[in-house]
Amino acid sequence: MDDQIQKQKVITYSIDVLIIVAIIGVLAYLSLTLISPFLTILVWAAILAVALSPLFESFKRKTGMRGSWASVLFALLGLLILLVPAYLAVESMASSLGGLSDTLKSGSFAVPPPDASVKDWPVVGSKVYALWHDASVNLTETAKTFAPQIEKFGLAVLNGGATLTIGVLQFAVSIVFAAIFLATSLSMKTLCERIAGRISAERGLTYVKMATATVQNVSRGVIGVALIQGTLGAIGFLVAGLPFAGFLSVIFVMAAIVQVPPLVVIPTIIYVWSVEPTMVAVIFTVYMLPVMFIDNVLKPILMARGLETPMIVILIGVIGGTLTMGLLGLFIGPVILALFHKLVTVWMTGETADDLEAEPADNNTPTA
Repeated sequence: MDDQIQKQKVITYSIDVLIIVAIIGVLAYLSLTLISPFLTILVWAAILAVALSPLFESFKRKTGMRGSWASVLFALLGLLILLVPAYLAVESMASSLGGLSDTLKSGSFAVPPPDASVKDWPVVGSKVYALWHDASVNLTETAKTFAPQIEKFGLAVLNGGATLTIGVLQFAVSIVFAAIFLATSLSMKTLCERIAGRISAERGLTYVKMATATVQNVSRGVIGVALIQGTLGAIGFLVAGLPFAGFLSVIFVMAAIVQVPPLVVIPTIIYVWSVEPTMVAVIFTVYMLPVMFIDNVLKPILMARGLETPMIVILIGVIGGTLTMGLLGLFIGPVILALFHKLVTVWMTGETADDLEAEPADNNTPTA
């Protein structure tokens, strides 16, 4: 009789637990469905808040402003830094396209004949020379021959422009949310530590510090270096007088972020050698080659500082995350690999919570 009563209690308790878990699961699913349109924006906002936290704290100390007012000013500065270059790039591209359209309508546009050295280019030299020569003799007929490809390219450019515009607007909203997170940094920090503590009571705080340090180092090593490369590249494009210099600068920054700056630099060098005097081409090449490879010097210095995670792990996370999850994976990828590397290290060495707490704290650990 007693066994029957105990069995009934276990069944009743199990049913209660299942009902509670089901209700929590449904609520969690509905909640995620409701916030899914804003999930990318919120993730970007969290990444920006973590990456900019040291700068924000320094800004508050130097200005003596309260957190709320400092975050408002910080958001305005962020929007200014984002939107002004975007506007200038769009204006430059629109102006260049408008000038090209007027030139084509007037019939005064002419393609210069190719240099004989183009034939000596490996693999594609003869084909490029023939196509270039045909375009210089009769541009209209050559354009008609490639009309389907030109149409597809135009649509791709328009779609890319629309995607870029939406991305800029989403990033602008993320800056506003990041400012809100920074204004409430203390409560956000407490929330993150509580969640990490529930997941891993012994090592949760250590993993939070590692994740924030990784995001900060990646932002310095990837975004910071990409902006430096983009600025130097834009100077080169503008001084060389390249068409669509503003648009090329934006594309170059994007290429630098996803670790492929040669995809932009090499074609521009080839173009300059094809249409400009030799001296101009030599100066442009000598200037752009160091710009193309400067990230190989700066990234190891900036990304490895303050981290115990090996540099190769961070780089694989950056490249793999970008390839699999896009620009957002640039930050999520190295964080995931850094945490996984730490978990494997702890498992292999038998490290304890006391050992982790004894590790030196990272001076760059943010307060948000």
